Amino acid sequence: MAGGTPNWLHVEMEDENPRLTTLTSCMTLSDVQGDGYIRLLAADISLEDEAYEPSATLKVFRGLKIKQEQPLPGIPTAIESLYIDETEPKTPVIAVAIAESVLFYRHLKPYFKYTIPALDSDDLELEVWRKLPVVQADTHNALLESLKGIDHAKLSRKSQRLLQLTEAERPAFIKTHRDSAVGRVGTIVIMCCIKRVSSDANPPSHLVLATDTGHIFILEPQGFNLVYQGRTCSHETAVPSLLSVQGTYETDFCIVVATRNGGVYLLRKSNSEGQEIFKLSKPLTGLLLLPIDQTILASTMDNRYQCYSKRGKLLYQVQLESLPVCILPLTMTHLGITLVAVALRGGAVKFFLQRYQVDEFVLEETVDAMLYGRMGMEDHVLTLVTQSGQMIVKILRRVSRFEPRAEALAGRRLGASDNKLIDGSSILDKPKKSSIFVEQAAREKQQAKATYGSFQVELWRLRHTAARATINAINSSESTISGDLTHAPVKLSAEVCGSGPAFRLYLTVQNLSTFKMASNLTVLLHADRRHYAIQQTLSRLPSVLPGIPLRMDFEVVAVLDPMDKLPPSSLTLDNSLVRVMLMKAGQAKPLIAAAVTMPQSEAAY
Repeated sequence: MAGGTPNWLHVEMEDENPRLTTLTSCMTLSDVQGDGYIRLLAADISLEDEAYEPSATLKVFRGLKIKQEQPLPGIPTAIESLYIDETEPKTPVIAVAIAESVLFYRHLKPYFKYTIPALDSDDLELEVWRKLPVVQADTHNALLESLKGIDHAKLSRKSQRLLQLTEAERPAFIKTHRDSAVGRVGTIVIMCCIKRVSSDANPPSHLVLATDTGHIFILEPQGFNLVYQGRTCSHETAVPSLLSVQGTYETDFCIVVATRNGGVYLLRKSNSEGQEIFKLSKPLTGLLLLPIDQTILASTMDNRYQCYSKRGKLLYQVQLESLPVCILPLTMTHLGITLVAVALRGGAVKFFLQRYQVDEFVLEETVDAMLYGRMGMEDHVLTLVTQSGQMIVKILRRVSRFEPRAEALAGRRLGASDNKLIDGSSILDKPKKSSIFVEQAAREKQQAKATYGSFQVELWRLRHTAARATINAINSSESTISGDLTHAPVKLSAEVCGSGPAFRLYLTVQNLSTFKMASNLTVLLHADRRHYAIQQTLSRLPSVLPGIPLRMDFEVVAVLDPMDKLPPSSLTLDNSLVRVMLMKAGQAKPLIAAAVTMPQSEAAY
């Protein structure tokens, strides 16, 4: 708070408060209808005792009222809203991770189902299932004993189920599943999004999937292809529990993964196996990779809020009053800061700016799930779900201020021993920008070869992307008549005169419209410099009136060998081309792109 004024406004509900049982990963905000109104989507997980088995329902809220419900085929791990292309109007796709599959919904209707690839089964398990349907029933026990020698986690699901059955139930199960594939498929335990190219509003994104087998996948949802595959670490027992990602796929990205045994690993685009950063003795309840300073925040079950660098150095840690249940980043671009909300057992929600607590409010119950972002027509909305299922919505005040408490600053200056801030750095801190610059300079000195190689890779990737976009634009415009309906249709024809080595290329531009005038046109010529020399490659055209063709000429000189006065040996019928592009001012894509085949030049004796 600042001056006793709360930073958050509580939203009062007219009707009865809707009940919701969910997790932070199973909540998202999306413009599902494409009308600009951001709706809340959440998976309501039913764990009632009278139910035959747990179930889940995808609920869509408009404001605070439920507008639509969609039954889900299982208990979801995570829900994400993403855009898969740049076509207008943009329509988001909802991805729901259930077991080993990701279900995609467009307009809240089933769109596609993707299943992660299966892992190779053990040779002994394959041999056992080859023998089970054909041998006598009294020999099944010996074969099953050999299956027990394999690690239970490495067995396929049908083998695990077979070992759980009684001896009387096994023959029927073997007969039913004798022809099914023996494959070990992991379960998706974490799912989040990574931007493909830019960090602008609503760019196309990829999905980051983490499985209980330790594999990390990046799924491209437009063609449903895996564009990245990695492992958390070399230990198969390291099961991911938390994940955070920053960056963009096309440039560079970092994935931070926390496992159930307390290890935290870092994966980059250039490597496919994680590097252990640090390891904690207590399990983690939250993990964040901040986008600006690239520090790693972790909350643990021993009531600590810790900050680490990417090299595993402890920067600071804060002792909390009770167990942290979940943490959430709050990016406030209008203030230029990123806060971290920490929900504690008992109902307290604390907000931290780096190491300092800058705000706090207390609810009646413990918060189980939090979500922050644009909701409805408001930009900064914090949605909280308590243990009893109550949904609480708070809106950030437009005149809010987040400043460290005076006692926290005073305690840091005095170095009080009873202060709750446990600092892992020196008393005299360097400015953040200076520290980042010093660390970057030292890193470039230590890894000069790798840094230069990475720069060259990115430079050639940029050149390749630019060249590919240019060729696509030219190929899509290959025609003698412009296909742009917003402008006057134009026709281009070419004629080559001469026997060489000097040719005359005559171009005729004709306006096919009956009432529109074609203006702001430019002709660009391009040829291989090893074969042809063009003195004037660019010509700006006057306005072309309907029915009156415009004729122009260019001099094209064939390049001959200075010794024998013959064309070079690399010149063939396939590459003896001069490309002609007709462009309009203000447009990157040519109206017309044509290739003129030049005749063979005679020798210049």
